[in-house]
Amino acid sequence: MKVLSKKVIKIINNCAGNLINLSTEDREFLIAQIDKLYEGFFEDVYTGNITIVEEPTGKHQGEGQYCNQHSIGWTGDSFEGVYYFPIEDGRYLAIEYSC
Repeated sequence: MKVLSKKVIKIINNCAGNLINLSTEDREFLIAQIDKLYEGFFEDVYTGNITIVEEPTGKHQGEGQYCNQHSIGWTGDSFEGVYYFPIEDGRYLAIEYSC
């Protein structure tokens, strides 16, 4: 199973839960790390808060990843939720998103 490096924890702690607060270098590192697990994750999604959690919720997606999402809007063709990526220390990177 592929997992994110422990360096991700330090980066997330430094950004106070918001990707906008990251330096360009840290943002690029984080995106590259996530892209190794889920290529193109950041394409066509708006991301919100980002945190480290002990346990994921939602449905298992394979490779240790989880997704907890629901449809929104009148037609139900838009979604929002939280996607979870495993980290080396056994915790998960949780990213709120909508698309």
